[in-house]
Amino acid sequence: MPVLACKRRLRVAAIMAAAALCLGWSAATTRSIAWHAVQFFPPDLAHQVRKHHRRYDEGIRRGLAAPPAWRAGPPGLLAPAFVDQVTRCAKDLRRPVPLQQLVEELGVLAVRVLDANDPLAVSHLDDREPSYGRAYEEYVNSILDRLRIVYYSQGRGVSLGGGEVDRLVTTAMERSRNLYPLIGEEFYRTGRLRSWRALDDRSVTFGVAGVALSHGMTDLANLAAAIWHSGGGLVPTPQPTPPGHVGPTITVGLSGGFPERERPKQGQPALPKSRIQLPPP
Repeated sequence: MPVLACKRRLRVAAIMAAAALCLGWSAATTRSIAWHAVQFFPPDLAHQVRKHHRRYDEGIRRGLAAPPAWRAGPPGLLAPAFVDQVTRCAKDLRRPVPLQQLVEELGVLAVRVLDANDPLAVSHLDDREPSYGRAYEEYVNSILDRLRIVYYSQGRGVSLGGGEVDRLVTTAMERSRNLYPLIGEEFYRTGRLRSWRALDDRSVTFGVAGVALSHGMTDLANLAAAIWHSGGGLVPTPQPTPPGHVGPTITVGLSGGFPERERPKQGQPALPKSRIQLPPP
């Protein structure tokens, strides 16, 4: 085997090994965001996912168990695996297959989408990455309940034709590559490796996680809507954007309830106390 070809294969093998060891999102984080996205699916599709929740979880498990090369950016095969999974979901819906099978394949797609929005899965150019890769995964796990994951809206929507999916994948991975250097810089901000426990909610790593996971959730929700629409499913018209608004429309999932009921009751009542005396029972 020529020396250059041998070196190239060794480099690819090293990157695949790094991809297997260094992912920003743990299985728990991936599953959490995959389920968070369901609230932004078209209502009929969201109903099917919740109805067949075990199949959705099984799809997520299959996605997480994929070969390392399928979960890494170039020279890994994440991009073609992502596009192939979108195509498979759309074809399954048009055949049609049982809806629970489609739900499982959407679970696999969720992992592909979130990997494409994971800076540590997409790029491995920092030689220091093995020293902080696992630490960043633990850090993201620790802040997940404090992150505000937002939906950046349907915008003009996603079409499955005209190379639109390829552009979405390219955009997602380019975003991840731009965010990637910021993680290493934050871990080595003091000139030497810092513990992830030293990173607070004002750190760059906190912002990177919030932005990347929000984009991942948005991409997944919009792709699910496009797949559903391609099979004739109803996708509601997006909420109107206020006149003069510039930039993405951000939608935050509501937790429900009336939290103000739990606030301490203070101050004088607005009306005087009633003087009506009720007769004894």
